[in-house]
Amino acid sequence: MADKALLFIPDISGFTEFVQHTAIQHSRHIISELLELLIDNNITGLQLAEIEGDALFFYRIGEVDIKQIREQVKRMYIAFHTYLKRYEYEKICQCGACSSVYNLSLKFIIHYGDIEFISVKDTNKPYGSNVIKVHRLLKNDVPIQEYALFTEDVDTEMVQTAKNQLQANYDFGHINYAYESLSDYKTELPEISPIPDNVPKHNLYSEEASINMPILELYEIISNFDYRLLWAKGIDKVEYEKNRVNRVGDKHKCLIDKKAINPTTVTKKSEKNQLVYGESTTEVPFTKKLNVYYVLTPENEQKTRLQIEIFVDFKPFGILLKRLMKKNFKKVVPENIKELILLADSGFKTTITEK
Repeated sequence: MADKALLFIPDISGFTEFVQHTAIQHSRHIISELLELLIDNNITGLQLAEIEGDALFFYRIGEVDIKQIREQVKRMYIAFHTYLKRYEYEKICQCGACSSVYNLSLKFIIHYGDIEFISVKDTNKPYGSNVIKVHRLLKNDVPIQEYALFTEDVDTEMVQTAKNQLQANYDFGHINYAYESLSDYKTELPEISPIPDNVPKHNLYSEEASINMPILELYEIISNFDYRLLWAKGIDKVEYEKNRVNRVGDKHKCLIDKKAINPTTVTKKSEKNQLVYGESTTEVPFTKKLNVYYVLTPENEQKTRLQIEIFVDFKPFGILLKRLMKKNFKKVVPENIKELILLADSGFKTTITEK
């Protein structure tokens, strides 16, 4: 027996080029976060039928309310672009994926009609000609990137009187639809504060070396916690959120001699062509804050100059321990650099450009 249902597809445009021409590991994580964000902003009781790579296929049995549908579109659209806007501020990586995420866009295909269900491994999925129609409509003649497309089956009067009305012919026949631009919603995006460049005033210690590895590869090894135990001496374990690209404000946990420290990812201003990754903690005794920065400068396509810098703000009388603290870093930092050099010379490669 057929049921009347709203069929609703948010589609992330630019996905194919984004995945094919950028760092595949990071693009995978970013798209996953965006799809999860759209699911989390479902405010109208839509049922998720399928995750389709770059799109989500929702449905809801029952009558349609065009005002409610528009509110759902607006909610997802604003959440999507707020994420992109925030990511531009918070990203620390300069790989193809992280640098071009702002090129992604969002459109919605909305249809209404009879559907049936097919059982696949004890899971019921929408089935029938209207499911085919809504997916065919992903390919259309709408001349703008970001829009909500409504078929006449959703609201006949609205489509017939719409300014932006089109008719398309598909293998199932012709269909009338209208579209609405979503660009005006961008004026309602919340303000995102820039990341403060708050560097402690005491430059405690620095060390540098030339490493035989391209700058993006080395940056990935340093900033991706998957590789931390390969080169960071004295750390027993790193706990962090998997399947997420590290960015400013993220926290992770390091276990050192059974003691936990919870650094926050930070960055600071850099020179042209440099990449900077940093971590900040307030948990080191006698300090208000301690920041470690990894400053990477390309020497050529295959070699990178790495400088590790330690900056500290001391608590009262903590300055008396400055010499001892510097001595400890003078031991640990060169050991870490040595491990990075050995890792590079071994021919180790990350998965950042994996295809």
